[in-house]
Amino acid sequence: MSFEAFLVVTAASSCATWMSIFAFSPVLFTWLSSAYRSLPKDRQRLVDNHFKTVVHGTAVAALAWYAYTCTEVPPEGVWLDAPLVRFESAVYFGYLISDLIQTAIYPHVSNIEFVSHHVLSLYSSLIAASYPAMPYYANICHMMQLSNPSAFFRVILEELGLKGSKYYTWNGITLLVTCFISRILFTGIATVNLAKIMIFQDSFSQLPLHVSSCYIFGSLLFNAMNYYWFGLICKGVVDYFGEKETKKKL
Repeated sequence: MSFEAFLVVTAASSCATWMSIFAFSPVLFTWLSSAYRSLPKDRQRLVDNHFKTVVHGTAVAALAWYAYTCTEVPPEGVWLDAPLVRFESAVYFGYLISDLIQTAIYPHVSNIEFVSHHVLSLYSSLIAASYPAMPYYANICHMMQLSNPSAFFRVILEELGLKGSKYYTWNGITLLVTCFISRILFTGIATVNLAKIMIFQDSFSQLPLHVSSCYIFGSLLFNAMNYYWFGLICKGVVDYFGEKETKKKL
């Protein structure tokens, strides 16, 4: 089997895996939580979808950070094959397909903002899986998954009535830290590195237009989204602790 065929199988298997986790979630949460059992069906499906995202984010982030720290994926590598990064991209592609399928079946589990994000991510992950090029920058995108487990677990805690718990507090702090590290700090470094190779490396101009434009416009769009989301997270943290302080005084 060629590596390209393996990636197609990986994407299909990934989609089936995440659909299976979504289907397994009600069994797990029905056993674990009486609060889940009392939720309306649409809210249960929201918890199930977010649980799937927590598992996916944990797995893909672990792979991406391993690739960043333990393999050779240099920022100056334009035409460079990194099989692990292409594998990550195929896994992510399958996840996105599963999420869009579930959104079509259960529209309340998502919104137009995330659907737009997924459509853009589908294209960028297809490029990253298909071309042995720009692996450092593709991997940075997968490293951003580091903040997803705490982001989506926050909603699960809210749905299960645990917003005032210490778990919710520590999860919020984790979200703030992981979002800053993965979506602000490392993406900022990657953006500077991308600008350098665009200016100083002729090999970048030799990329097909749809590949180079994917990384250029993807950097702009996803950076804008990250700054927006990080701003919302900061505001949420301030509001949450401000509300807790007010309650203490009353």
